[in-house]
Amino acid sequence: MAKWTSVLREFQVPDPEFTVSSGEVSILEPLPKVVLFDVYGTLVCPLVGDLADQSRLASGEDSFVTTAERFGYSKNVGIKWHEWFFEAVAREHQEMKKKGIAPAEVQVDQIWVKMLERVGGDHSVVQAQRVAAYREMVANPVRAFSGAKAVLRTLKRRGMRLGIVSNSQFYTLPILGMTVEIDPDEFFEPEITFLSFRLGFAKPSPYFFRLVRSAVVQLACRPEEALVVGNDCENDVLAAQAHGLKALLFHGNDQSVRPGPPDWVGTTITSYESLLIACGI
Repeated sequence: MAKWTSVLREFQVPDPEFTVSSGEVSILEPLPKVVLFDVYGTLVCPLVGDLADQSRLASGEDSFVTTAERFGYSKNVGIKWHEWFFEAVAREHQEMKKKGIAPAEVQVDQIWVKMLERVGGDHSVVQAQRVAAYREMVANPVRAFSGAKAVLRTLKRRGMRLGIVSNSQFYTLPILGMTVEIDPDEFFEPEITFLSFRLGFAKPSPYFFRLVRSAVVQLACRPEEALVVGNDCENDVLAAQAHGLKALLFHGNDQSVRPGPPDWVGTTITSYESLLIACGI
């Protein structure tokens, strides 16, 4: 694993966010052979959300200042970074929209390479990743939802193929692993792990779940035998269902869930115990 991950050891792993069982949950038909998890708001409870949420709020000037001071820069540099960062994200989104890519995804470490260069610092990729990951941990700390670790182990033991469908950055899986206390490489198969920063576009782009569907079929599974679990009705549930995949809305808490429209008809679960029931376990 890259050297940048050493910066994660500066942060403590918080206690899990507890969930409450949904009550009666119907068993899915057909039973899933593949389960694909969103990360933010699903496996982990974030303070703010993914990068799109942070950009929308232009959040966390304090986190940039704290990061600047941690790496030997002044408060004024941190204030500049806050401005430059969200300007770069907005500019990238606008440029990609003109090319027909929406919603686009940026590569945060590359933005930090340029911002560090502008202030005359070490702007190697590894250093940019260390700074970016530190800022993320300060601005958007996450805690595991209770039961996440146990359900991943149970599904894996039962022979389920597990993957990720996440609007994410280079630091997402290492932070997930630290928070849930797992090795992501042992649980999630590369062929069905979809991270937006690698793709260049984000959910709910129709291309995202088109790729997911294609990968599922390559595993000799029917699309309806793949289950997506996510906290965002539009980005996760409806976007997955549009490509013939099964989907459950995860309502771990009121902060994280993004429910569907009033007329939406679908299945909501509020705990990982409920997920196991839905999977026939």
